[in-house]
Amino acid sequence: MSRRRADERGFTLIEVMLVCSIFLVVLGATLTAFTAFTTNNRRAGKQVDQAEAARVGLDVAARQLRNLANPTVNASTTVDRAEPYDFIFQTSDPAKTWVRYCSQTSGSGASANAGRFWETESASATLGASMRSPCPGTGWATAHVITAKVANQANGVDRPIFDYECGPSQPATCPASAADYSKITNVGIQLYVDDKVGDSLKEMGVSTAVYLRNQNEPPAAVATSTRKATQKVVLNGAGSTDPEGRTLEFYWFKGTAPTAADFADCTAKPASAIGSGVTYTHTFTEAIGSTVNFWLVVRDPGCLTNTYPISVVVPS
Repeated sequence: MSRRRADERGFTLIEVMLVCSIFLVVLGATLTAFTAFTTNNRRAGKQVDQAEAARVGLDVAARQLRNLANPTVNASTTVDRAEPYDFIFQTSDPAKTWVRYCSQTSGSGASANAGRFWETESASATLGASMRSPCPGTGWATAHVITAKVANQANGVDRPIFDYECGPSQPATCPASAADYSKITNVGIQLYVDDKVGDSLKEMGVSTAVYLRNQNEPPAAVATSTRKATQKVVLNGAGSTDPEGRTLEFYWFKGTAPTAADFADCTAKPASAIGSGVTYTHTFTEAIGSTVNFWLVVRDPGCLTNTYPISVVVPS
């Protein structure tokens, strides 16, 4: 009895080609997914690095702002520019150093979708015009890019990097101009970082807010009068105060109220003042019982002033 031989037929060419095609499709899909994952992972890593660089930069800016330089008679404010994308101020950390933080959205290596956030410094006592030129300016001792992927103005969106607030007694529009820079008490900083605008990765936000504890606020003048002798009075401004606790100058005026022109020179005593000092003793030449008007003006080291009127009846 003969045995039946096993079927030795193999795969047909069509079957082999079909299997290979399916394998190639699966492999292609796998490689595409793997490539996309790798690309996104690399891009996410770069975005995290940019966000971390921004965070470190904002921490440095916050420390500098907390140590804002105290104004002097030569510089009534230590804030030179306070705009939505450009901030120039003087810090005492580590010395009297001018610092600029600004956004560059045009020029070499920069665009609105990938703005450069710069930090520049100079120990110079004054700021040259070139240092205030379009970001980052020229003439600064040091200049470096904190992050090169700022998206605050990406796709035409307007999200200011800097936000400013003045003291509670100031209007909501403050600062309306450079004249209000000395009144700024709070600064908010917010950066949006996006490695590639329009891709599947969401932008990252980094922010901080700082109270300017060294910002100069106007002093408060208070005056009283005490009869000393016949037709004499002692005017006392000891109740006057300065928010920062700094030493005040006291100037007394009689008859005509002082004006801003009297204090145009921050280093000199006003020529129209009848006296200076915390207290002032005045001898009247007016008739007993008549009323004489005086004014006390106190001035702080930052050249900010405050006026207090006081009327005195000539004593007998």
